[in-house]
Amino acid sequence: MLMAASRAIVGTAYLALALLAVRAQAQDADFAAKCPDAVREKVELQSRTPPRPIPAAVTRPALRQNLLLMAKQDQEVRAHLRLTGGRIDQATPEGRRLREVDSGNLKRLKHIVAQEGFPTAEMVGLDGVDAAWLLTVHGAADPDFQEEVLKLTVGHARRGEILSNQVAMLTDDLLQGRGKKQRYGTNYELRDGQLYPAPIEDEANVDARRREVGLLSLANDMCLARAIYGTRASQ
Repeated sequence: MLMAASRAIVGTAYLALALLAVRAQAQDADFAAKCPDAVREKVELQSRTPPRPIPAAVTRPALRQNLLLMAKQDQEVRAHLRLTGGRIDQATPEGRRLREVDSGNLKRLKHIVAQEGFPTAEMVGLDGVDAAWLLTVHGAADPDFQEEVLKLTVGHARRGEILSNQVAMLTDDLLQGRGKKQRYGTNYELRDGQLYPAPIEDEANVDARRREVGLLSLANDMCLARAIYGTRASQ
């Protein structure tokens, strides 16, 4: 989701990569100090997440490398977001470059899906599937395509190639793209220098829905999001 300089929307398109880094830094002293409950809950959730099926070999290595390269470019144009509190000014060179990369990646991904279907782990490995999923999340400019991917990947999710929390995050992005309230609270708004969840349907029960799909409680997730983007720590 593109963000204006005055009001930022921080969705999975941006938080996903940063939170991947948090997963790889479970013992990071800074996050543990700022969000101890989040770190503990994350470890507990990971302990009950079944392992994903790892293919013995991939049948489309060139396609896998293409997807990984696209995801690498995607990450590179978002590297400055932690320094700007998640803000993107579309008039800046960084904003223009991000828009160009997202547009090009979406065009290529749509071509891949049209020709091959949504890539499977057998075709491109789990990292290739994750790359294609992340690029889909960043395809917020085309909610129809995002909806198509959700339908195409029911089997992927059943096999464990795509996790239920990933489905939840794309679902929220799609709902927001349609102008509706999100279901799982994975997207954030930046208001007055602080991150808050974008509007959520049936917010009183959001933590129960999050738990079902393996997401942190909203309070713990918000703590991590604010720690990542350098906004004020939650009270």
